[in-house]
Amino acid sequence: MMNNHSFDQRSEIPAVEEYRQLRVDSGLSPKSLEAAVKGLQNSLFATTIRDGRRLIAMGRVVGDSGCNFEVVDIAVHPDYQRQGLGTLVMAAIMSYIETNAPKSAYVSLIADNHASALYAKFGFQPTAPDSIGMAYRVK
Repeated sequence: MMNNHSFDQRSEIPAVEEYRQLRVDSGLSPKSLEAAVKGLQNSLFATTIRDGRRLIAMGRVVGDSGCNFEVVDIAVHPDYQRQGLGTLVMAAIMSYIETNAPKSAYVSLIADNHASALYAKFGFQPTAPDSIGMAYRVK
């Protein structure tokens, strides 16, 4: 239960290794060291939640600060899922977006598995049939 822990949420970019580990632990695809080093430093916004010093949840926003914003890396460690931490991460991200994104900005994300229910709470809707999300992964 959440009240048995003292969680600390901050606006901060996680360290490279803890970021890489939480992605894997939470079931997201692994990122190379090179990708993480380059990508994290280019975050527009990042939020973390810690249990003590341990990173247990995170999320980031990337983009061009004007036309396009993308919500990425929403991850909660399996030991802490279903305790509202994903909602706390998204609330911080949406606060950033509402404060910083100009009118007409496009905010996108790719929802994995059952995460679409979380994102729907914050106003995100499927783009189909008007558009379809597509991806290309560099191998």
